[in-house]
Amino acid sequence: MSLKTLHQIIIFAAMSISLFFAFWCFTSEDAAGSTGYRVAGVISILTAIALVGYEIHFLKKTRRLIIH
Repeated sequence: MSLKTLHQIIIFAAMSISLFFAFWCFTSEDAAGSTGYRVAGVISILTAIALVGYEIHFLKKTRRLIIH
């Protein structure tokens, strides 16, 4: 497995964890009416969006590299 592929897998895992955490923040019974959970959920969604942008940037930058 190349470093480029490993990097893509790790970024995808980070996005998935971030979105799962946001889902949990918005659906948790403990979060009912809690502003802190909502803020954490929104920050997690923004983090996932930033990771998508980073992944696009990374793929464009490494498009012409041949890494095995």
